Amino acid sequence: MTIDVLAIGAHPDDIELIAGGTIAGLTRRGKRVAVIDLTRGETGTRGTPEERAREAAAASEILGLVERINLDMGDGKLANTAINRRRLIAEIRRLRPVVVLSHHWHDLHPDHCAAAEIMKDCMYPMGMPKFDAPGIAYRPNEVLFFMGHFPFEPNLIVDTSDDFETKLAACRCYKTQLYQPDNSEPETTISQPDFLNYIEARARFYGMQIGKTFGEPFAVRRPPPVLDLVDHYQPFPRR
Repeated sequence: MTIDVLAIGAHPDDIELIAGGTIAGLTRRGKRVAVIDLTRGETGTRGTPEERAREAAAASEILGLVERINLDMGDGKLANTAINRRRLIAEIRRLRPVVVLSHHWHDLHPDHCAAAEIMKDCMYPMGMPKFDAPGIAYRPNEVLFFMGHFPFEPNLIVDTSDDFETKLAACRCYKTQLYQPDNSEPETTISQPDFLNYIEARARFYGMQIGKTFGEPFAVRRPPPVLDLVDHYQPFPRR
């Protein structure tokens, strides 16, 4: 299989909450997108791994993913180890994405930080023919890191204005994690009644930066290439 974009999240729901608008826009325009969840979310405060797997499947259908797999690397103990890097490289070599999306390394949740470090340390060796991992050597064109708990100065912002409602629909699939008045499990940040309003506020803030209604910010470790400045900026309003 070859795909256009691979999104890598530490837990089921990370991708939808953080980069769901970007993915919805890609699939709507015919791009092939897959998701890898690195853990099952088994130590999460709310829900069971089985419930979260069902929720992830429902969200995947809404987003139009071509594949979603879970590598079960251990929720709450995700680590940048040689074994985990080898497993992730094998999947990236199999899927051969043009672009990878993953967590930013500066984040409140240690699993998010570990996911970013794993991906950063995989990027170069996965393209080495003699590197000890299954599959034929392959290196994506770029890794883009999405924004979790902590804000950063983005290198680019994706216009998600036409896909924000699809993102919310995918997020709402995670019923165990979101607000439910009759749920007796302990409350979390995500389970607060106004959590999706926070998601919208961030999307509106970053959309405003590019003259659009909604946007999702990303960081890259090297300058993004631009072929034609006029074509690149044509969709954006004059200010």
